[in-house]
Amino acid sequence: MMVRTLLIAGFVFCTLTQDAHAGMPSASLELTDIAKLRLQSISFFLMVLFLSAWIFKLLWNLLAKDFSKLPVLSYKGALAGTVLWGLMFLFVLTMISGARELLTPGAWEKNGRTYQRAGSEPEKPGALLEERRQQLGELRTALFMHVATHQGKFPEKAGDAVFTEEFWLQPGDLRVKYGYVVGNKKTEPAEPLAFEQAVYGDDQQLILFTDGAIKVLSLKEAQEVLSGK
Repeated sequence: MMVRTLLIAGFVFCTLTQDAHAGMPSASLELTDIAKLRLQSISFFLMVLFLSAWIFKLLWNLLAKDFSKLPVLSYKGALAGTVLWGLMFLFVLTMISGARELLTPGAWEKNGRTYQRAGSEPEKPGALLEERRQQLGELRTALFMHVATHQGKFPEKAGDAVFTEEFWLQPGDLRVKYGYVVGNKKTEPAEPLAFEQAVYGDDQQLILFTDGAIKVLSLKEAQEVLSGK
């Protein structure tokens, strides 16, 4: 049972890391990029949880061989103990956070989905947008270097690019990768080439086109452009 659960969680996590493209049509569930990232995170968490429970069971039963008073632990018991131990740690960390707030009232204030020290300067939206544009410009340079060394052709998919993976990472702490339009692309007429994932909480999305232009579009406009409308 435990091995089967681990295999299922690992399979879900591995198969959602990239899109599979084949010549034959297949029935599949179409998810948004954000939904894919969340599903990958959940499946990875479950895989780590089940693996931790198995390691806990193994160590407990090894210890029980030397201490006869310790009962032999089943996998269900180890899983329940792992979950309970995790909830206890979560409770302790929550109490620590609450104590910090009580000792320094008003020291932290909510800024979007995160917290920052009260009185500190929030990051200017224009500065973040410029950083996003600059990072996408570096990806553009890498892609056009690929074109110059591959007979004027863009890579058909992101995995075919010869440059380092760091160019595919968007600015920010989430470590999200840029999206890439799969297939043969030409510079004329200009077509969408790469695009950033909408993870910044605003109504702006940057898209890189095959002619080198970087356009800032609203989320609705970006969706229409990427869908070919």
